[in-house]
Amino acid sequence: MMKAKGVWVITAAAVVVLLVVFAVRLAPVGATPRKPLVPVTNGTFTAVYTAKVMCAGGRTFETDLTLTYRGGRLTRAAIDDYEIPLAAFKYPHQPNYIGEILLDLNKVDKIDNETVKRLGGVIHKRRVDPVPHAELPLAPRSRLLIATSFNYSRLVIEGHGEMINATTHSLLMFDDQANVPYFFIVDIIHSSMRRVCNSSFIFMIAYLKEVKPK
Repeated sequence: MMKAKGVWVITAAAVVVLLVVFAVRLAPVGATPRKPLVPVTNGTFTAVYTAKVMCAGGRTFETDLTLTYRGGRLTRAAIDDYEIPLAAFKYPHQPNYIGEILLDLNKVDKIDNETVKRLGGVIHKRRVDPVPHAELPLAPRSRLLIATSFNYSRLVIEGHGEMINATTHSLLMFDDQANVPYFFIVDIIHSSMRRVCNSSFIFMIAYLKEVKPK
């Protein structure tokens, strides 16, 4: 990534580097000690995640991400004590498909495998075995895997910059029996991220560590 004339330019190579840095974290472990299951919720709960964040420029750090839901809809999100505007999860629409799902978990049932030609991308949805991941203290009851990939020759994001020859990848592992996001990878491009990263772009991998049903 580089800054040119005050505009962040994200290249395809840079995005690939982001994914490679964290790729080793994605593989499930075949033989892990038995872990407690994710608590079943009715869609109203608070979930705490360990979030691994990479900023534009390459700085990385680990922090807590807290998501609060009521009836399957996200009502509050915070990184440590900093409350994130919920608009950060849906802007811009094109590369932030997983962020939009996180805003309303009821959308998971409506998503299917599709090619989104007008946005230059594909969405894959499938069920995978509920194997716990090494990084997570809770074991999933079930796992729906939703992965997205969008390609851009040039995408201008007003007020934030542009993507040139970029591919963005996002991922959500959703425990639909517990009704809780279990693991996700998301790009956030929003001015509120300047409080977090000194730029409007962050790349985040979030691991579920605690659920408090209500």
